[in-house]
Amino acid sequence: MAATQRHPKYWFLDGNIVFQADGTLFCLHQGVLFVHSPTLENIFTLPPGVANDGADEDHPIVLPGISGEEFEHFVSWLYHGTVPHDQNLPSLVAILKVSRLWQIDNSISWAIAHLDQLELSAVHKLELAHKYTIPQWIAPSVHSLTLASLSAIDEDEALILGVRVYSIIARAQEVMETERHTIAAVHLAFPFPHPQHKVAHQLLHPYNPLAISALVEYVAQQANPDGLNLECKASFVNQVVESGGLEVEENIIYGAITAVEAYFNTL
Repeated sequence: MAATQRHPKYWFLDGNIVFQADGTLFCLHQGVLFVHSPTLENIFTLPPGVANDGADEDHPIVLPGISGEEFEHFVSWLYHGTVPHDQNLPSLVAILKVSRLWQIDNSISWAIAHLDQLELSAVHKLELAHKYTIPQWIAPSVHSLTLASLSAIDEDEALILGVRVYSIIARAQEVMETERHTIAAVHLAFPFPHPQHKVAHQLLHPYNPLAISALVEYVAQQANPDGLNLECKASFVNQVVESGGLEVEENIIYGAITAVEAYFNTL
């Protein structure tokens, strides 16, 4: 049996339930756990004498897949409503991980709310949404990735997304790019006198393309570029709207979101 050691802070002498995360032992209070999640009372109330019932350090409840550091972050929140260090990504994810395992709603909400305050990329949010069931993050993350250029997703991010999700995003981006090129070729050829006009350049930017939904507002804000007057602007806006270009973008994004959600539901 691997050597274990008591946690220097979270081994309470008056504690009445013992957990083991990796090689670290935690002696906690059942009452504190049950206050946060009544369902834990059914999970951890085992008949006396059952192996690993948490009665003492010789029979701890083992937590497979949870490190000592992760459980420490969770226990800190459990007793203090916070974490021992700054509320950084690893600590918040650790709290969310254990909370999902034990279905503790208030700590799940707390962790997600604080994760929302971090500047996480769309790829990272999608990864966490999948791992820890955060459905409200799927749509905005897929929306952001679909509007971006495929070249903006690096190799590491592609690995995080996985083949299926990456393929969904790539296909949506491909269709979106085709639609941008169509708008640039048809609607920006006239009244815009130059093929490389900055509006078309923004629409077809290789790394940060202008969203089709933002095109009308972008053109309207231009100070009559290259002699483009108000009448021409209005004509362009009407052409884009009547062509259904704005609806096409919305449908592409909706399709990608639906496909990713459906795939996550199968896992």
